[in-house]
Amino acid sequence: RTSMKINIISSDLALPAVEPFVKAYNDKSLGVFLQLQESGILNVTSNVSIGEVGTGTADIGVSDRLPSPDEMGKYPDLVAQKLGTSGVVVIVNDGTSGPRNFTNNDLKGLYNSTGALKAYQMSGSFGTQEAFLQYIGMTSIDSSITAVTSSAGMLDAVKNTQNSIGFIEFGYVNSQDKLGNVYIAGLYNNENTGIIYTSPSYSNFTQAATSSDVNNSYYPLELAHPLYFVTRGNPSLADSFIKWARSSEGQDIIEKNGYISYMREFS
Repeated sequence: RTSMKINIISSDLALPAVEPFVKAYNDKSLGVFLQLQESGILNVTSNVSIGEVGTGTADIGVSDRLPSPDEMGKYPDLVAQKLGTSGVVVIVNDGTSGPRNFTNNDLKGLYNSTGALKAYQMSGSFGTQEAFLQYIGMTSIDSSITAVTSSAGMLDAVKNTQNSIGFIEFGYVNSQDKLGNVYIAGLYNNENTGIIYTSPSYSNFTQAATSSDVNNSYYPLELAHPLYFVTRGNPSLADSFIKWARSSEGQDIIEKNGYISYMREFS
């Protein structure tokens, strides 16, 4: 479509936000075409995303962490700019208003079809599901668990099914009018510490995402991820896209796709 092309690669967790970004920007027909790279590597991680930018294979990487000291040592001109925050929560419809608290093992049992609640998973390569699996210590979910096709589909499925459970980006359920008859479950930090995370919030997600402590008192580290654009320096074409993505227009797309805008004031 144009000789001015930007290659972008995203980690799995951020991909549901990046895809609508790419489409919206290309639809503007600004003379620059964003090409979302299709990687032959399954479950693209931030390591891959940052590495491809460092080696020049991609112009922009989307990562759920900052470049490490080792990566900065290899590629000292890497620049990271915050895109938003991803927070994953567990939602339940069991005829109560909550709270109900789950351990990792409780959730693992439900997703092995050994619990009293009907569990839902997401079909396709969703970063939300990858984060949830990491949290409960599983690598995949059996095909016998009913799959939905999106975060919106997940919310509808749990809302419409008595005694059911699912997981979703917090942006989809951050107010009571979105939750309806569903509530956000509390999560035990782990069975040893006894810490229970009962108050998911923008502030807690952000505090957890910037913490390196898996036993932090804010929220499970695996379920709270900052998202960053990573480039080598600030190349003009890539920088124009990133400025748009970080503008009010771009951040509206972030929140419509279940992520938390970096522009929000945390409280």
